[in-house]
Amino acid sequence: MTPRITVTSRLRNLVLPARPDPARSRRIAEVRLVVSAVVVLAVFAAIAARVMLLATDEANARTAGIVPPPKAERGQILDRKGRLLATNLPITVLHADPSEIMDPAAAARALAPLLPRHDEGALARLLTKDTRYVELDRKLTPARHAEILNLGIPGIHFRKSTLRAYPSGRLAAHILGQVDPDNNGLAGVEKSLDARLASGDDVTLSIDAGIQAIMAREINKQIHIFEAIGGAGVMLDISSGEILALVSLPDFNPNHFGATDADTRFNRATLGLYEMGSTFKVLNTAMALESGTTTLDRRYEVARPLRIGGHRIRDYKVYDWPLTVPEILVLSSNIGSARMAAEIGAEIQKTYLRRLGMFERLPIEIPETATPLVPRSWRQSEIATISYGHGISVTPLHLASAVATASGSGLWTPPTLLRRQPGDEAGRQQPVRQKLFSEDTTRAVRSMMRLVVKHPKGTGKKAEARGYMVGGKTGTTEKIRPEGGYYKDRNIASFAATFPVHDPRYVLVVMVDEPKGQKHSYGYATGGWVAAPAARHIIETAAPLLGIHPVDEKAPEIRQKLRLDFKIGKEEKTLASF
Repeated sequence: MTPRITVTSRLRNLVLPARPDPARSRRIAEVRLVVSAVVVLAVFAAIAARVMLLATDEANARTAGIVPPPKAERGQILDRKGRLLATNLPITVLHADPSEIMDPAAAARALAPLLPRHDEGALARLLTKDTRYVELDRKLTPARHAEILNLGIPGIHFRKSTLRAYPSGRLAAHILGQVDPDNNGLAGVEKSLDARLASGDDVTLSIDAGIQAIMAREINKQIHIFEAIGGAGVMLDISSGEILALVSLPDFNPNHFGATDADTRFNRATLGLYEMGSTFKVLNTAMALESGTTTLDRRYEVARPLRIGGHRIRDYKVYDWPLTVPEILVLSSNIGSARMAAEIGAEIQKTYLRRLGMFERLPIEIPETATPLVPRSWRQSEIATISYGHGISVTPLHLASAVATASGSGLWTPPTLLRRQPGDEAGRQQPVRQKLFSEDTTRAVRSMMRLVVKHPKGTGKKAEARGYMVGGKTGTTEKIRPEGGYYKDRNIASFAATFPVHDPRYVLVVMVDEPKGQKHSYGYATGGWVAAPAARHIIETAAPLLGIHPVDEKAPEIRQKLRLDFKIGKEEKTLASF
């Protein structure tokens, strides 16, 4: 009986299964529901992702070649001590694709309150242009970015970019230059070294930002005091040719280049051409001594004006005794300089000027440079006037480079705005130097330049910076009229200095454009009154930064490096010291 019962029970269970446990059934159903929901969500997510990807690819395909491609971050520009002069700031650029704008008028109304650069009408015109790319703003703040994004206007896009920034504002503006909205160099180092900067390489300049600021401040003071229209300055390292400071005033803020005008952008230090006047007597004296056409004790008659062709050459003061070569430089005699130049002759004079770089643009690392204006014919009158800085127009940088040669080591070294230091890129390509003047010549020239500043009759007394042994030469010239001839009431006042003159390391040139005589200057607006004081203040402030300390000029080691036996003045009194 038992087997039959068991078989019967199994058949019954197959036909009529036992009722399931309600709790267990509920758990199974819940698991199945969750699994089904996850699968459904995964499928929809995959579909959505694919749709988004396809949409993005399509958008990218539509805008390929329209939106400017991203560039490498532009290299920074540093001064010689690593201080930042030009860098990059991240920005967001707002742009539109007018072909995607469904309602340009509505879009313009919505955007106008958030884009102060454009009114509603201007925006409507931009958004209906027949183009695929229209830039609307380059300097979106995060808040405006978010507000515009929340508008949800089709065809309005954003991209990341960088803004070129100049942390020191006006400092060295003419050297640095500017870039366009796409970071392409437009002027200055930004243009001449554009490829290097665009590839991301940093550039270290020879400029010392501290000395640059000092020079700009002091020349600017003289411009305001003497109501001038502008000025320029250059400080040059004699041994390396490195430019430590180069100033042109008025200047501008490269962060706001759109607000500048042609006058502020004009670089008076490297692009302006001027007759530099009696500062050229330094060069004339060095040429005469080096070529052997004169000696230090040679005397020249200067009591009467000198006639050469149609020119009558005069001195500011009448000297009724024959002047020696040192007296010609210290007392600044045009007649004496012209007589010395006549003995040098045209060919020697031209050869020296050419080798001093006075016939060509200087090979510095900015495009704003000028070629000097030299005479077409080199007659006796040109020989004479060039000896005292007339008839030839050069930049202040040309003058600084030439004076560095004549009063330094005698080697002409091409000037540079890049730091030359062993081990860096600029230092590995050493400049080609030319030997033009001997040590005897440069020592004599430096000694005479010291007398120009130290001697009571010297024209550069206001450049005396106690203890820093300044030597120099003043220059004052009437400006040239565009139609020919000279203005009688417009001058160029200049001063060229070498310091310390017993151990020459630096040359400084200061130029002030159209100064006006003042009450305190007794109506004078000469190089001695205008430019020499600026040179003194620059040297007094900058010398400690350059590691130059005041010295006792009566010390034997100082006196041994200079000529102390020159006799200046009709009484021929020998100076005990400089």
